[in-house]
Amino acid sequence: MRAGHHARFLLFGSVVLFLLLAAGGVWPVAADVVVLKSGRRIQAVNVEERDGKVYYEIELGRIGIPRRLVERIERGDYVAQPPKVAKVPAAADLAALNDADVLRVVTNGTVDRGLLLRLEREASASAASGEPRHRPGERAAAAHVQISQLHSQQGNPHAAADSLRQALRFAPNHPSLLLRLATLEVQLERYDAALTHLRPVVRDSRLAFEGYRLQGWVYYRKEEMNRAVAAWERALRLRSDFELEAQLRRIRREADASGDFRQQASGHFLLRYEGGIAKPPRLARTVLRALDRMYGDLSHEFNLAPREAIVVLFYPNQAFYALTGLPPGVHGAYDGKIRVPVEGLVSLTPALEQVLRHELVHAFVFLKSRGRARRWLQEGLAQWHARQRPQHAPSAFRSLFEPRDGSALGRIEAGFGGDWNQVTAAYSAAWLVVDTLQRRFGRGDMVQMLDALAAGQGSEAALRRAYRLRPADLDRLVFDSLR
Repeated sequence: MRAGHHARFLLFGSVVLFLLLAAGGVWPVAADVVVLKSGRRIQAVNVEERDGKVYYEIELGRIGIPRRLVERIERGDYVAQPPKVAKVPAAADLAALNDADVLRVVTNGTVDRGLLLRLEREASASAASGEPRHRPGERAAAAHVQISQLHSQQGNPHAAADSLRQALRFAPNHPSLLLRLATLEVQLERYDAALTHLRPVVRDSRLAFEGYRLQGWVYYRKEEMNRAVAAWERALRLRSDFELEAQLRRIRREADASGDFRQQASGHFLLRYEGGIAKPPRLARTVLRALDRMYGDLSHEFNLAPREAIVVLFYPNQAFYALTGLPPGVHGAYDGKIRVPVEGLVSLTPALEQVLRHELVHAFVFLKSRGRARRWLQEGLAQWHARQRPQHAPSAFRSLFEPRDGSALGRIEAGFGGDWNQVTAAYSAAWLVVDTLQRRFGRGDMVQMLDALAAGQGSEAALRRAYRLRPADLDRLVFDSLR
């Protein structure tokens, strides 16, 4: 691809470093695949090419093989996995979760408010009488835990967190409740609150590993790298964990790459950069003002105002590609932080503004959908809002959207895992789909679709809810727009 076209096809970075999502939490991790010329496929993490070799990590350790043996590297996308939160035995946790009355508090997705009130009154009466309140209090706490789980299943983390706070009224400083609440606080971008809840957790021998792991992730998101490393080192002293060990090695490399970075902040962003690649501090202030303008536009478009500052990292080119493992045609990445190579930056160019807007859209879509937006939607929206109209002739995509078995959305999604030509075609097709939806229906329905995804609905269900379309209907709309 010619250099002038690079910015039109900015790949969504796959350097994923423990992002916590979804009610109860899911952890996306980078799931790269090394495909050998023999046909063997090796799933690994931290895959990078260096000095004629491909290095990757599997459970047995770090391995390097000659590049000539490798057919290709398939960079992983966001892969949701269950949260790594320890399950404390019921007898040591909240035995009342098995109580017959507690189990009836939530029935068929409905809360029995009368029964809940009775359990709360019994707990309060026990406390007022001076009698031991352990059993009544535990029953009331367990009832609120049941309600919290219901809210989580319904995709309402705010209500789930509120119910856990109510539970803690009746079971103060209960470590596993605090761990669950900290998990929700992270999802809600309440990082300082999460750290407060985790302090008693890391003192509990049963939960210390989980507490330190989550604590390290929060520090990482706050760009407090030394504290993140220290927390994960403490976790690994308690228990070995292959994934956490691999992430820690990556975080150490990231900390080394940005250890002497300067930084400036606005209300919405923390900008970190190497002093030699920008003319501080005036240029940094110019970048922050541009980012704040984009933030205002996108907050309106997506009906979202992220709570925590969004971290933006400017790297020398070599450091960016070495750290992310992405190919030179990529001019930006978002993995919970916006990362951009900016060698020789002397002014805020239109091309850099476009890159920053593209990656900032990824941040908004990721947060709005709680990480559940598929790749076609992520990339379509990022290009559309960054005004990166593809250069392919529309006629090139008519066969893709012609009525036939299976949805074009599935074929587009598969294209992102192909070779460079397939990837760039997938970007163009994703833009066409989003452009059709935006022009035909407007902003409100797209926001509704992202909200449906955040609530746990699948892509097809969210499409029906927001646009009253099946995937086949959407194919026909796009096909008609290409005529």
